[in-house]
Amino acid sequence: MLAPTRELVAELNRRARDYRLDHTPASSEVSLGDGNQASVGDVIITRANDRRLRLTATDWVKNGDRWTITGIGLSGDHTVRHNQSQRTVRLPIDYVRASTGLGYASTIHSAQGVSADTMHGLLTGQEPRQQLYTMLTRGRAANHLYLQVVGDGDPHALIRPDTISPRTPTETLQQIIARDEAPVSASTLLREFNNPAARLHDAVQRYTGGLHVAAEQLLGPQTVAELDQADHYIPGLTTEPAWPTLRAHLVALAAETGQHPLLHMLAVASGRDLSSAGDMAAVLYWRLPELTPTNPGPLPWLPGIPPALHAYAVCGDYLAKRSQLVADLADQVQDHARQGDGTPVWAAPGNHPSTALIGEIAVWRAGNGINPQDPRPTGGGGQLETLPTLWKQHLDRHNARATHPPADVRADERQASRTALSPSDDTQRSYQKPERRPSGPSAPSR
Repeated sequence: MLAPTRELVAELNRRARDYRLDHTPASSEVSLGDGNQASVGDVIITRANDRRLRLTATDWVKNGDRWTITGIGLSGDHTVRHNQSQRTVRLPIDYVRASTGLGYASTIHSAQGVSADTMHGLLTGQEPRQQLYTMLTRGRAANHLYLQVVGDGDPHALIRPDTISPRTPTETLQQIIARDEAPVSASTLLREFNNPAARLHDAVQRYTGGLHVAAEQLLGPQTVAELDQADHYIPGLTTEPAWPTLRAHLVALAAETGQHPLLHMLAVASGRDLSSAGDMAAVLYWRLPELTPTNPGPLPWLPGIPPALHAYAVCGDYLAKRSQLVADLADQVQDHARQGDGTPVWAAPGNHPSTALIGEIAVWRAGNGINPQDPRPTGGGGQLETLPTLWKQHLDRHNARATHPPADVRADERQASRTALSPSDDTQRSYQKPERRPSGPSAPSR
């Protein structure tokens, strides 16, 4: 079994040992370096070279060797048998506790050069194509891949798009294949750093993440902790797939209105049945009112900064700069797309998108981190949040009308597209109103 991180490997090892024991208690157990327990019959792996622990005059205990425990002494020393040479050695307890782990699973990096009859691999979706290739070439007879398509429980990842609208297995594989972590030159890194399309997705994530963190700080830890006990009012709510999205929206509403987030939740939950809902959190989210910030967001599908957060001394200025950076990068992406001579990769044969639509879709794709080679104009998957959903539908409608429009309608559509999607005054920037330009230091570069 293979996994990308030692934490996942340790969990796989623990489950494999539980399966081997099948609820049969072990006679004597010792803690290993990976935090797991081991007993006679378990397979372990050594993680450090030690020439003092010799098998023969020319062989010793090495990093990456696999062994089967044949005995455990009173002091915790292990007698182990090498899985290939079948030679035995005694591992002292200090070495066992510091440099061993269960050996049923290993990391992808440590499996390079290793072959087995069958490989079972776990991926989170954040790996590069190089790790995927290594994993899928370890098994001689079969290779089985398992994809993690739900959140990992990290509270800092609750508002990421992958958590709010999980990718399908196919989209996860496409994401891995598109990620190349082969070493690149300094000039390539500099060129990518200065590419606004590559920077916009990260800027959007930092802006939306900053809004959520600022709202939580404004509410205070006690209020947030009470919100996380929502199961006391609606059993099972926090285990629903859309709970992270609902939670983020409740926190934002509470920061804007000054009311406890549970009051907003109970107001839309009372008197209406939720038992038949496929996802109770999604139903409650759609019942909640939308945020009504004074200023619009830096992009059409992003929320603006609520007045309470704008006036918040701790984060207000930071959020304003982040909003400004998103708007600046979006302008650069749009200008570059409008000036391009080639047909966009997403434009189907017979599709005649206007210059304005090309710019808007370029901003959407960059802001949402869509693979530049993805032939779908606005990417795949649905959006749970209202603003992104409406804007995606808006772009899809305009793109559909640009495919083989009647000759006499084409000019009208282009004019309507210019009116709906681009500013009427060429001197005004697309994603930034002059009155929203923040004062003070310049926007952060990252």
